[in-house]
This record gives sequence, structure tokens and C-alpha cells, in this order.
Amino acid sequence: MPPNRKTLLTNLVVAVAIGLIFAIDLNTPLGLAVPFLYLLLALLAIAVEAPKRTLLAIAILGPLLAGLKVLINPEDGVAWLGHANRIIFSLLIWVAVGLEWGRRLLEVARREHSLDLEHQVREQTAAWRSANHTLELEVAERQAAEATIIDYTQRLQALTRQLVEVRDAERKALAAELHDRIGQNLSALNMSLNLNLALLATQLPPAAMTATRARIGDALTLVEQTTEVIRGVMEELHPALLEQYGLATALRWHGEEFAGRTGIGFHCQAGERFPRLATQVETTLFRIVQEALINVAKHARATAVTVSLARLPSGVELKVSDDGRGIAQEQLNRPAAGSGWGLTIMAERARMIGGEMRIERGNQGTTVAVTIPDDSPEVA
Repeated sequence: MPPNRKTLLTNLVVAVAIGLIFAIDLNTPLGLAVPFLYLLLALLAIAVEAPKRTLLAIAILGPLLAGLKVLINPEDGVAWLGHANRIIFSLLIWVAVGLEWGRRLLEVARREHSLDLEHQVREQTAAWRSANHTLELEVAERQAAEATIIDYTQRLQALTRQLVEVRDAERKALAAELHDRIGQNLSALNMSLNLNLALLATQLPPAAMTATRARIGDALTLVEQTTEVIRGVMEELHPALLEQYGLATALRWHGEEFAGRTGIGFHCQAGERFPRLATQVETTLFRIVQEALINVAKHARATAVTVSLARLPSGVELKVSDDGRGIAQEQLNRPAAGSGWGLTIMAERARMIGGEMRIERGNQGTTVAVTIPDDSPEVA
């Protein structure tokens, strides 16, 4: 039923009921509790949610008509009882209507508060949804950026690994070229000079032979020195000692060569019976030591360097320690692969054999440590 029709019908029923109650009250003795019907009507109006104007009309007309009965028939029945009933029920009507009025005011306030709360909840929900959407976008962007970084890192590692392989291949090829061409030519030149010296000894007079022998001897000495230099370069490029005698022996030989060239003291801590490792592991560790010693000579300003090689229960550990000025803190805080090209090559070499390289800064100097766990497939 539409609200207007319901209100009209309620008002009509209330008006008819008030009229009937007043008619009953006029025809009954004064002592009867007829005004109770006005209270009952007020309670029924409250129960059916009658409009406030209707309740106010009942609260005014009920006591008014009850008082009118007293004026019309003041002596009809027990007067004092009738007066008491009418006063009591008039008060009860006002109490009931007042309580309902207050309840409705509280209900309106509660609804307004509820609407305001719902509005705040909707606004907060919209704000949270917006923030969540923004967060999802940021997460997606970060994931895309991380994927890009991972892709670039993998490419960089692949390029670095390829560079390491190319460098090793070039070193091996260059060592072979030096041996096959320059080494053989120097050997042939040495033999030729010795043959010519023997031939000239039979053809030249003794006086001229002395000067000739001195010159050819100088040439032979230069050839032998050049041969030794070429042999040293060949060992640097592709050490035969590493293949024949193992990593510990190759490190001692390289350390002696390093000390002779740079004047930096060298000490190797590796047992004579250190077990042989896989060829790739030994070659990689030797190259790492080479690169580390180059860094010491270039940057450390050290007076001594120590290379230690140990077989631990968890794997193999290699350390190169110097007593120089130490690595800068900003380089130490960055990943090894981002601190310098030489360190990048060293870190990638360690990664290629399943190991890990770390840089340690002590009270004096720097330590480059490489650890290869036993579960690495490259460890023999």
C-alpha cells in the first residue's frame, strides 16, 4: 500500500476510534476505566507506526475528551475514582507517546548515522580499491622490471661466460702459435748460429775468430733469453705445469714469476699432495689467481700476497690475500660482478664451475675467496 494511503487510512481509523471511545465514555459511569481505551489506542497507533502527528493528536484529544466527560457528567458514578483514572491514563498516554517520540528521534539519528557511516564506508572502500589498483599496477611494473633485470642479467652472464671462453681459447691458440712458430724459429735460429759458429771456426784466422765468436755468442745469448721469455709467456697463456703437475705446483711457479716481475712478496699455502681436481676447475682457479694478482699489482700497493688452497669438508676453498690498502667500501657493498671488469670475469669464472666468489675486507688488505662445494659437478 502506498505510504499516503496508509497514513490516511490510519488517521481515519484513529478518528473513528476516538469518536467511539468518547461515545462509550459519555454513556458509562464516571468511575469506570474507559480512558484506558485512549491508552490502548495510543499503543496500537505506536504498534502500527502511525505518523507523529497522529500520535500527538491521540495524546491531546484522549486526555481532553476524558476531561470533557468530567465537565459534562461530573457526578455520574464514583467521582474521585473517575478523576484518578483519567489523570493516570492521561499521564500514561503522554509517557507512551513521549517514549515513542524519543525512540523515533533516536531511530532517525541512528539512520542518519548509519547512512553517514555507509557513505564513509563506500568512500573508504573506493579509496582502498583505488589504492589496491595502484598497488597492483606498481607490483606489475616491478615484476616487469624484475623480469627485465633478470633477462639482462642472464644475457650479461651469458656474454661474460662467452667472453671468458673466448679469452681462454685465444690464450690457448696464441700459446700454440708461439710454440709452433716463434718457438720453433728460435730453436732453428739457435741451431743455425751454432752451426755457423762451428763453420767459421774452421775458415777464419784465430785473430778474427775471437771477435766473431763474441758477436755470435751475444746473439746466442739473446736468442736463449728470448726463448725463455717466450716460454714464460706461453706458460702464462696456457701453463703446461698445470696439466702435468697440478694446481698447487702451477700456483707456486706463477707466484715466483709474479714476485720476480713486481717485487711483491709471494707465499703459497698449499700441500704438495693436494688432490687433483677436474681440469676445468684447476684451470678456472688458476685464472682467478692470475686475475687477482694483476689487481694486486695494479691497485693494492701491497708488499706481500698469500695464496692458500685448502680441501675443506664442504668443498674446495681458494683465497688470495694481500696486505695493501684494501678495497673501497662502496665497491665492497656492491655485488662482485658490478665492482669492476676484472672482478666480473673472476666472479663469472667461479660461477661457471658451480662456485661462489666473495670479497673480504680485513684490517689491512683485501681477500678474494672462492668456494666450490662438494656437490658441484666440476669437483673431482
